[in-house]
Amino acid sequence: TLFESHLTYCITVWGKCSLVNTIKIWVTQKKCVRVLFGDKQAYLDKFKTCVRARPYPYQTLGQEFFELEPSKPLFKKHNIMMFRNLYTYHMYMEAFKILKFRLPM
Repeated sequence: TLFESHLTYCITVWGKCSLVNTIKIWVTQKKCVRVLFGDKQAYLDKFKTCVRARPYPYQTLGQEFFELEPSKPLFKKHNIMMFRNLYTYHMYMEAFKILKFRLPM
């Protein structure tokens, strides 16, 4: 809730910023969702031992070590809207308010 309130503050104004900034915001949102709702045990198992404690063939870390947990199931499970969807939702709500109540706010 804390992160979402910061994300949606004036989203109708700045939500249509450049693609580079939009991707940065979206990646940050995904990181926050992984931190809050991700699989903590799988994350801790990656860093349980140092390199010196691993057997020699397992000291080099493969691609599976650096793969991130998919965030889309976490968004669906906890009913969190992605950044693009939040922007669209708030734009439609502003349009509805203007058409229905003749008020911009």
